Amino acid sequence: MYLKILEINRKQEEITVKIESLNDLWSLYNVISIGDIVSARTRRRVVFKEGTKGERKQMKLKLKVENVTFHEFSNRLRVKGKILEGPEDFVSFGTYHTFNIEVLQKISITKEKWLNSEIKRIKYASKFESNYKMIIVAIETGLATIALITNFSHKRIATIKNTIPGKRYKQTYRNKALNDFYEAIMKVLEENLKEIEVNLIIFSGPGNSKNVFEEYFKKNYINSGLTTKIRLCQASSGTESAIIETLKSKELAKLKKDVKILQEADMIEKIMAQFSEDADLIVIGVDEVSNASENGAIKQLLIADVMIRGTSKDFKLKIEDIITKVENSGGEIYIMSTETLAGEHLVNLGSIVGILRYKF
Repeated sequence: MYLKILEINRKQEEITVKIESLNDLWSLYNVISIGDIVSARTRRRVVFKEGTKGERKQMKLKLKVENVTFHEFSNRLRVKGKILEGPEDFVSFGTYHTFNIEVLQKISITKEKWLNSEIKRIKYASKFESNYKMIIVAIETGLATIALITNFSHKRIATIKNTIPGKRYKQTYRNKALNDFYEAIMKVLEENLKEIEVNLIIFSGPGNSKNVFEEYFKKNYINSGLTTKIRLCQASSGTESAIIETLKSKELAKLKKDVKILQEADMIEKIMAQFSEDADLIVIGVDEVSNASENGAIKQLLIADVMIRGTSKDFKLKIEDIITKVENSGGEIYIMSTETLAGEHLVNLGSIVGILRYKF
């Protein structure tokens, strides 16, 4: 999917784009840096008379960026900075304003110099479906972990525990405890499914716990249309680690080509497997990766988004040099969100990792 570029002015180092998806917002989040200048139409409260609330006026402002935050679930990018330009009657230059940039909005970004890697990132936003969401319930007897997984983040919604009497107790006690346990899970699911449209609902866990809960869900959930979105996966427990197992499961393997977070989890799994098989085919950290890129040896390059966002100019230039050399030698580039478990794992590995095609 390509972000819609309306104009590129290399003389002024300004690019104007129209945002058409959540992927576009994510790409801009990884491109807009502190010190950049962003202009957009916005609404700002203007007080005409002291002591009154004033009114919100639509206007075009130009800000010098000081902070950028990505709000996935409200589908917006918040860009805060000092006002450089705007209607003099309504604004004081040097005061702060925050753009709430949303889908279908047009914005212009001016940099001291656009890096080639930044332009590529804007031109090619993502091949993945931007709003892909799945809820995973990892469940065993008396313990369940519920997580919301998207292409940009991993959020544990709840952990539910309930003591379930053993089989030596009366069956009525056990059934009552199980029913209370399932009701607690259903309550969390209902609250979240009202707010979020999901592509998949996955029940995973050991034994038949997931199967029993699937039947309970189908019997008790009002919106029967969701039952077609249910998948079952094998996992070892109802803990947080089972969520990770589920993302790596063979049952979800066929979705990897379309779902970014599954592909990233698979990449991390391959790296860890490569460590066991032949660690010499892995390079970690800027220095090792830079050296390997000089030799054209990198087959796949994984970069945590924090490495390209909010870093110094010199560091950005170094990262761009690595990216360019990897691309020129036919390597693949993966920029991973640190809001996902795979991204967190990548940070723990040094934030930048290269898989080599050969030793050098």
